Amino acid sequence: MLKMKCISKTILGSWLVFSCISFPPLFAQTIPIGVIDIQKVIKNSAAALSIRPQMEKLKKVYRAKFKKSELNLQKQKRELQEQRAIMPEGYSKRIKTFQKKVRNTQRELQIVNRMFDRALANSMREVHRTMNGITMQIAQEKSLKFVIPKRLVIFYEETSDITKEVTKRLNKRLPKVKVVIPKLKIKE
Repeated sequence: MLKMKCISKTILGSWLVFSCISFPPLFAQTIPIGVIDIQKVIKNSAAALSIRPQMEKLKKVYRAKFKKSELNLQKQKRELQEQRAIMPEGYSKRIKTFQKKVRNTQRELQIVNRMFDRALANSMREVHRTMNGITMQIAQEKSLKFVIPKRLVIFYEETSDITKEVTKRLNKRLPKVKVVIPKLKIKE
């Protein structure tokens, strides 16, 4: 669905650009078009910039928890190696138990990483949703029929660029996004 949307937007943008190049007198005078540099808006967005420090802070907390688990597993591994020579009976059972703990810790780490990815995606989705709403609002105010991403346009008049206005309004409307990660129960 998302791929189809992107493909249709690319086709529409390409058609529009081609049409404007092929028939400049016809389209330049009759269809008002806006251009937006989406990457620049996101790069300069206070909300998007607020996400990274929050993510780093949350990752630091989870790294500390997993570091503790890793040290504990290393200690258990050394103990197992020492016990192998002293008490060979039951070693295979103990090694299987240890391997299960390692797998569980790896699984927990994968779950946490997926949760971080989801939290980042949800936060960025909020920025994009707000940016899209602002873009539509500006398009209505300026009676623009189309707003095209700058990367699809070869040439445009500077007066068509709405990037600065979108960035300004986005920073005013959404100065910060709170990164939310669901609580996970991690064995220590």
